[in-house]
Amino acid sequence: MLKLNTAAYLSVPNPDNERVLVEAQVTLIEFPQAVLSFVEVPAFESGAEVVLFADVRGKFFQQGAQVVSTEVVEGKTLVRVQTVGEPVSAEQRGTFRVSAVTLGLGVKIGTLVGCVLADVSPDGVGVIVPKPLTVGSTVDVELQVDAFRIAARFRVQGMKILPSGKLRFGLFLPDPRSDARRTLEKLAGHLQRTQLKRLSGAA
Repeated sequence: MLKLNTAAYLSVPNPDNERVLVEAQVTLIEFPQAVLSFVEVPAFESGAEVVLFADVRGKFFQQGAQVVSTEVVEGKTLVRVQTVGEPVSAEQRGTFRVSAVTLGLGVKIGTLVGCVLADVSPDGVGVIVPKPLTVGSTVDVELQVDAFRIAARFRVQGMKILPSGKLRFGLFLPDPRSDARRTLEKLAGHLQRTQLKRLSGAA
């Protein structure tokens, strides 16, 4: 399913057991194994079960895989995976927590300066911040992505230290009936479709 020197996505569970969709570059194929190169990734452990997504002749497919090993080379994380089973169509898919790190989008969180959008899901966002936030507290968030603008109060759910040493905090939008929540759902779907279309060459 994977092709050398092309993009692929890896879906992994985060500490909250939500799926995180992260982009990678295929740098080596030794069937049934492959090596994927990441700039910013969640922590991987040998034996971890993941899901791969890639374009196959113009259609989007997914395939199970298992992490064999992880190493850091020249600032990039190389993850060797072994595919499991056969690729299946991923056209009927749900919404993922979509990685947005490579977009370099700024987020306004209260009076903090230098906050960056890490990922988006239908009920919250992940942000990389220069200073710690207080878990359990609420913060004012302003975010603009393309035509989608959100200005609302989010709850700080948890913290994670990324491989780079930066701090990532999960922010949850509690009111499922608010305009901000509906906009967040649309934004998550928009980013996912944009990334998947780009991966398949349709964008």
